[in-house]
Amino acid sequence: MKRFWKNAAVRVFSAVLAMLAVGSLLSLALRGKSSPFTSAAGLVTSPLQGLCASLANRAKGFAGYFRSSAALQKELDEKNKEIASLRKRLVGYDDALKKNANYQKFLGLKKEKPNFKFQEAGIIGIDAAGQFSTFTLDRGSSKGIKVKNPVLCGEYLVGVVVKVESTTCTVETILNPHVNVAVYETASGEIATANTTAEFSAQGLCAVPQLPRTTAVIPGALICTSGVGGIYPKGLILGTVTDVIDDDQNVSAIAIVQPAADFAALRDVFVLIGK
Repeated sequence: MKRFWKNAAVRVFSAVLAMLAVGSLLSLALRGKSSPFTSAAGLVTSPLQGLCASLANRAKGFAGYFRSSAALQKELDEKNKEIASLRKRLVGYDDALKKNANYQKFLGLKKEKPNFKFQEAGIIGIDAAGQFSTFTLDRGSSKGIKVKNPVLCGEYLVGVVVKVESTTCTVETILNPHVNVAVYETASGEIATANTTAEFSAQGLCAVPQLPRTTAVIPGALICTSGVGGIYPKGLILGTVTDVIDDDQNVSAIAIVQPAADFAALRDVFVLIGK
């Protein structure tokens, strides 16, 4: 408390209040009377009264400012809600466009393979350990999905189901080193097996190894499933050859393949559950 009264600003403010009180009492006592004393009192009280009036006006100004700020904040909050709503609608619109594009690709395959039975599914989880090599779908055995069912994006091969629960399933993609796919090159007809390595998978690439050094496969060639092995039907597109390199381990060549499916943008797929 002593420290409070030692404060210079507090002492000045208290003195002003005291002077105002004294001035008010003098004005009341001498109201209607004119004397040198009343004139002196007026000299003291008038500036103080003016100061008080100025402070009162400023206080009103501040109150108006705060009311104005509150109104602006309310308007800003409403605009932010409106923007958030528009963004949500835009996201929904983009998702609808992507899903529509996926359906368009799927319809082309459905026309070619009318006997195939498909189950639509959405990706709900991606294995962080490997980029796009394993993910989880929101459909399972209750929808007829089984282990070894191929997973597609339109006519593009995505991967294969390796584990099934009642309402979910796990898929290993063609970017997973565990997945091997019997393929052929559409121009030359060369038959081989496509897979990947950890190094290629990290770059989002597949490979067709053990091709002869005299292979007719060249950059730009289309790689499709051959149907050998019975898991993947013939004619699904795996990807396009970007390069052909010599294998340092033996006398063969390796075709580097860019997958046709855009894994980074993949949200919805189709599982082939019957043929």
